[in-house]
Amino acid sequence: MNNKINAVAKAVTLLLAAASTTANADLIITEYVEGGGQNKAIELYNSGDAAQSLNGYKLVRYKDGDTSPSDMVVFSNEEIPAKSILVVRHADAELDLDASVTDMVGELQHNGTDAVGLLNGDLVIDIVGAVPTPAGWGKDVSLRRINSSSSMVSKAIFDENDWTTEPKDTVDGLGCIGEAACTFVAEPGVLLITEYVKGTSNNKAIEISNIGDSALDLDASEYKLTLFFNGSTTPGKTQILSGILNAGESRVFHHSDAADEFKVGDESEVTWFNGDDALVLYKDDVVIDRLGKLGEDPGSEWTDPNDPNFSTKDKTLRRKNSITAGDTDATAAFPGDNNQWLTFDVNTADGLGCMGEVACTETPVEPEPDPTPCSGCEELTPVADPNTFDTNVYYTNVLSGNFDDAEAMKNAISVAIATGHQQLTYKQVWTALTYSDEDPSNSSNVIELYTGKSVSKQNNGGNTSDWNREHIWAKSHGFPSESQLGYTDAHHLRPTNVKVNSTRSNYDFNECSDTGTEVAEAPGNYLDAAARCFEPRDEIKGDVARMIMYMDTRYQGNDTNMPDLIAIDRITTADEVANNEPLHGKLCTLYTWHQQDPVDTTDIKRNDAVYTYQGNRNPYVDYPQWVQEVYGDQCGDPVNPKLDVDIIIEYPEMVNEGETLIIDASATVAKDDAELTFNWEQTSGPAVEFDGANAVLTLSAPEVSADQQLQFTLTVSNGLLEKTEVVNVKVVNVPLTLDISFSGNTELNEGDSTVITAAIANEPEGLQYSWTQVSGMSADYTADGLVLSVTAPDVDVDQTLVFTLFVSDGEEQYSTNVSIDVKNQQESGWSKPDGAGSLGAGLLMLLPLLWRRRQS
Repeated sequence: MNNKINAVAKAVTLLLAAASTTANADLIITEYVEGGGQNKAIELYNSGDAAQSLNGYKLVRYKDGDTSPSDMVVFSNEEIPAKSILVVRHADAELDLDASVTDMVGELQHNGTDAVGLLNGDLVIDIVGAVPTPAGWGKDVSLRRINSSSSMVSKAIFDENDWTTEPKDTVDGLGCIGEAACTFVAEPGVLLITEYVKGTSNNKAIEISNIGDSALDLDASEYKLTLFFNGSTTPGKTQILSGILNAGESRVFHHSDAADEFKVGDESEVTWFNGDDALVLYKDDVVIDRLGKLGEDPGSEWTDPNDPNFSTKDKTLRRKNSITAGDTDATAAFPGDNNQWLTFDVNTADGLGCMGEVACTETPVEPEPDPTPCSGCEELTPVADPNTFDTNVYYTNVLSGNFDDAEAMKNAISVAIATGHQQLTYKQVWTALTYSDEDPSNSSNVIELYTGKSVSKQNNGGNTSDWNREHIWAKSHGFPSESQLGYTDAHHLRPTNVKVNSTRSNYDFNECSDTGTEVAEAPGNYLDAAARCFEPRDEIKGDVARMIMYMDTRYQGNDTNMPDLIAIDRITTADEVANNEPLHGKLCTLYTWHQQDPVDTTDIKRNDAVYTYQGNRNPYVDYPQWVQEVYGDQCGDPVNPKLDVDIIIEYPEMVNEGETLIIDASATVAKDDAELTFNWEQTSGPAVEFDGANAVLTLSAPEVSADQQLQFTLTVSNGLLEKTEVVNVKVVNVPLTLDISFSGNTELNEGDSTVITAAIANEPEGLQYSWTQVSGMSADYTADGLVLSVTAPDVDVDQTLVFTLFVSDGEEQYSTNVSIDVKNQQESGWSKPDGAGSLGAGLLMLLPLLWRRRQS
């Protein structure tokens, strides 16, 4: 705070301090807020080790410097615990306080010209602002008390050095002491396995719940659920947990082939368990819960001798409500002496999705499926209208952007197409595909991507003749979990024949028809498993390319549960795929396919359909030319191609003014030996004359009064393409220097005259001259160009007169001096007296008088 407390203010506050002899040093004001509207607050802190009652205390204001306070808040039964804070705020204040902050409403009316005091009765305990207050000292600011031993004590005299100033309406420091914003750390949630279902066939599911009192950020640490088969200590399948799990919420993973009533949440391979397999829940590789015993094969199931109904085979188990902490010893006997589980009949699924011992009381009601879309599909509600879609609005920041490079443009597109994106469930994707890939000739059918066949929408599923959901960007290339946004992004999911989908597997896209084998079920598609390559039929190559480019652009690592997907110009390795690296190839092959198979009406209709139900768009369908702008440089097809030539230029980094400057680009040759033309242009610095049509640029460096830079741009062309190079040369200012000599008599007696003539060797044209006397007794003189006429003054003693000649060329000046010696002359008829003789000492005494007379 820049305001200084004036002398009057100090005097008054000293009077206030004198009355505060019993001030409680534990209770102080630690924050003051005077913001817009009614954003007014005072923070009180009890620094003591015991609770502090506020009975008898009050907050007052000294309005506009008045020494008589007026009450604002009179406390009664309020209490502040030890080391705790109470925030007092205006009833209409807009404050974003953490739930852990204790606050109360008061009639706070202070303004920027008012001081605020904390009083116990009539005694001032602490004060913010001086009385009288400098006008406006605390207006539209938030003040925070510095957390130091000297500042954090109650003071009846305001010391501005105890406080820091924050901008208007800053409230993020309320609730904690110190100069910085508060950082509230909520109590961690508690993550447990709360339900286990091992039913008949593949009716399998596992439920994880946050039984704590606060949300869990599952991305803040590595939470994972790992399946260990048949007593093995080597992990079999692992499900990584991500996202936010609020207090009381559950997350369920189910087997992909389970009956519909078990398909709550997401499908996961971690449910490939039987009754003799163990499940361990980890946080950063530390066991936080388990089901089963790690390293033990119980045969076919774990049982409890004290509960004959308990089993991990063909049963549903729910965690008892009394369990509030995880079972962290994964190698202990299971279920142990204190069984934590309740047992339910086989194929019981009504508890999945909510923690607790009983069935979920608020089971979500699934909407009646549309009989038209497909088997087991959900009805989808449109979230956007393609009929009112405006590309100029949706892509406004891209269309109006001025981007330094392709990456910057891609980032801007990514922001645009993330807007409005609604995540579909994997089940909802079925329905979305029945709209996006509907056969335009038969609304009951969809078109399979690889085969091109029109098949019934109802024939969706897992049989070899069914159609299913193909991830064009293979999900094992970066997002293996169903909960991840890219997993259910309909812009890259397409209906495909189940068997062909399996054949394509997770291979990259590339040309391999010459080395691969044609897919029997989908002629025109080729697989080369050894080269890890799949080539789709020509009719859909552009579709595949634009879907891969969409994924590469949409997911830049800005979504909480998605990595930065990168389309690379090579085939990914088996190890990269095994590690779920977010890479997919082969970019420049896809780029060529985009050009060979351009956007058509089918692509546009599909883009509109996905937009209808997912809310975002594929930009490379809306603006196909953006493919070149974003990916052209990487694939040898830049928007503004340049001549393939290495420009070689020899030149000095600096040259003196007036010297000849040579800039030589004659060593520049085209890589294909094409004939080149050269054109030089001056782009900055003092204008100079030159012939810019040659490889060698020759010119005379201009005269400059200070060092300056010349910049030239060379454009080399083969008649079709061109390339430019910039050259910078510093022109060094050389100070004006002249070779000047003088002629004429420079030794004069007083009263004599002389003419001094200066001569300049190799004298440039256009010089200007001036003379001035710089030392010695003032003399009469005149000057005409290089000629100086001087009359010596009368002098008492010999002395030297100095004259300076200034020579200027209009920009710089050079000077040199000439000296004229002037001798004092004795009067005629006088001679120096002899020092001895009959006159004696008396005559010697007269000599000084005679000398003075002579001088006069």
